[in-house]
Amino acid sequence: MPACLHCGELAPEGALFCAKCGFTLPQVDASVPPPPPPPPLRSASAAGSPGGAAAPPPPPPPPTPGRPATAWAAPPAAPASVAYPIPAPVLGTGPIPAPPSGKYCVRCRTIISRSAVYCPVCQQPQTTA
Repeated sequence: MPACLHCGELAPEGALFCAKCGFTLPQVDASVPPPPPPPPLRSASAAGSPGGAAAPPPPPPPPTPGRPATAWAAPPAAPASVAYPIPAPVLGTGPIPAPPSGKYCVRCRTIISRSAVYCPVCQQPQTTA
């Protein structure tokens, strides 16, 4: 049985969509065999090292002159003389226009008819004020 990748719901064989959330289910081609399992990991003693002990890790490289020895040091600061360009304003932008006149739904703010009793989008009853 395939499982939905979106919600985890189990779906019957041959289903194209999840019955719970509507997400498209992964389709598996029956003619293609599944991939073989990965080989098991070998322990350090079974890896063929002499004496059954793992070799010690190599020593860390020597520190580079002029750089701090810690790996988590902050990057060098940019010189104060560097001037960064200021982007030009985008043409066509300006104040936000006023919303269209009319009646708005109290729940979803959709423009609706002044005589509407229910919102056609969210079905919320409208007040008569």
